Amino acid sequence: MNDNAQFGALLQLTAQEGKRDELLRVLTNYVNTLDGEPGTTLFAAAADPNDDELVWVWEEFADADAVRGHFDHDFFRALQLELAELLAGPAAVRPLAPSVRRVNPGVNAE
Repeated sequence: MNDNAQFGALLQLTAQEGKRDELLRVLTNYVNTLDGEPGTTLFAAAADPNDDELVWVWEEFADADAVRGHFDHDFFRALQLELAELLAGPAAVRPLAPSVRRVNPGVNAE
């Protein structure tokens, strides 16, 4: 596998009014289950600083089999049930083919 995933997605999640913090909590819990999805190479979620209900998610996968495994995984199915109670509508999903990504190990954002 090369360092750059060939499959990815950018998701726009709109929380119901006042539920963004709960949405971020659910996504944080989901991140802790990703060891069960070895083909998911990156999962990042970010609150939009300009919209109190918006959350952006970036996902990358090792290959097409990893994408299928992601959708078939029990943790993902459970996540969908939790999200249904928190989202104002369906997630907007944009499939991507990531080509460049760099993580700077010398910078600690914490």
